[in-house]
Amino acid sequence: MDNNHMDDYVLVLEDRTEVKNEAEVGKLSVVSNIDEKGKLKTAPAEEVNQSDFLKFNSRDGLLKNFMENFLKLFNEPKRFGLYKVLADNVEQGVANLKTMLQNKQSPDNQQKIKDIQLDFEDYLPLQKNATAINPERVDWKMLETLGLSKDELEQNGELDKMLNWQKTNLLPIAIPVGETTIHTEARLAFRTDEEGKISLAVHSLRKEPQLDFPYTGHKFSTEEKEPLLATGNLGKTIEVTPKSGEPFSAYVSIDPQTNEVIALRADRVSIPKEIKGVNLSAQQYKDLIEGKTVKVEGMTSKDGESFDATLQVNAEKKGIEFIFGDKKSLQERKAPHQEQGQKQGGIPRKLCGLTLFDKQREALNAGSTLYLKNMVDKEGKSFNAYVRMDKEENRPRFYRWNFFDKPNEQSKQAQRSLDSAVARKSLPKANPDKKQDKGKVEAVAEENKTQVAVNNHGKTNEVTKHVNEWLKTSQIHATVAQLQEQYENKQKKSRRHKM
Repeated sequence: MDNNHMDDYVLVLEDRTEVKNEAEVGKLSVVSNIDEKGKLKTAPAEEVNQSDFLKFNSRDGLLKNFMENFLKLFNEPKRFGLYKVLADNVEQGVANLKTMLQNKQSPDNQQKIKDIQLDFEDYLPLQKNATAINPERVDWKMLETLGLSKDELEQNGELDKMLNWQKTNLLPIAIPVGETTIHTEARLAFRTDEEGKISLAVHSLRKEPQLDFPYTGHKFSTEEKEPLLATGNLGKTIEVTPKSGEPFSAYVSIDPQTNEVIALRADRVSIPKEIKGVNLSAQQYKDLIEGKTVKVEGMTSKDGESFDATLQVNAEKKGIEFIFGDKKSLQERKAPHQEQGQKQGGIPRKLCGLTLFDKQREALNAGSTLYLKNMVDKEGKSFNAYVRMDKEENRPRFYRWNFFDKPNEQSKQAQRSLDSAVARKSLPKANPDKKQDKGKVEAVAEENKTQVAVNNHGKTNEVTKHVNEWLKTSQIHATVAQLQEQYENKQKKSRRHKM
């Protein structure tokens, strides 16, 4: 019996608690349910009990959750055996199983039993000595190819996420392509390659979700696109086929920050029977496993407060998502990230071409003075300056030196000179080396060293301008190779049009 060809099946429990030797077959019964308290229920393998049997399917994630509850229930799982039997003929299937178990010394029967038996080891929780990544295993030069550094990630609070296998928020990256540099935004994460080495995964920003093209072997129907675009979650499981590997059942969601389509193996999602102090009903549990939304009332927060929420499996979050209030749309899920990307307390995300990190925006909003490098004036020239927000006029002020809360006449005059230069689109160079009062300076220096829209030689050119225009209307893919190919193809088309 080949379990790869099974569709609907039931689980047959072999209870060996009363057997006297290895050759003896234990009591066989069919799993019918696990009740609200986690107690296992079984029924005799008879036709009359067909409607009571708990049915499983290779395309859903019910088995994973069943096995986790089963292993919690039985302290000695090796005293039991679980076998898959086709649901359309349970009585005959169990009879065949009993015959195989009675003659399990036969090599042919041994293989047949192995094909349908569940290995408890596959469902036991993994024991890890340390979940975080050892920084010494990371080749930090990987970040340099994207215009980033370990220090920058540490300063903006994203390094901890990466070392704990999580994705960062959107970060500005610079990818060298030939003699130019492509500037975009992406979420980054560490992963392990086939050799077990730490590699860098780049999840680049896309203009919109790519749902019109096959995704890992699955083409989204019109009916499937609607919930994805409306809520960000497909609302069910589908079968996907990776480039290298066997097909598997997966939940599908859209990353609200990057518009990337994300798939999560259904058998790797653990859905507990109890969530925040509320025992799920059998129907709620089933709906969650199937990817549907479930309204749960009376849950208890960490602070002891009672709350209600809609729950749904989210592939991007790798687990259950809590949706508060009315069912949020994908646009509503994007809003916090978009607002964060545009303004934070009235602070723009980009300042003279320089993308500010969250901590920098927070500091400016709090009234701090920052020394920012590699800003670009309207003539495309790079400049450095001290920046402080003018709360009354709600605009940034640029300083040649660090100014204090009570500026003197000299500082006022210097500021007027700098403001005038900004208006003339020609900024004077800042003087970062001028001695400052360390007690007064609140600058975050040396940040964003590479975040300037110039090439590796520090000057703009027509190629860069064309690339930037192209990026506004095209999808940015995750790998440098893909970006290189797209850029070269665009140049070829441009040359053909000119001929």
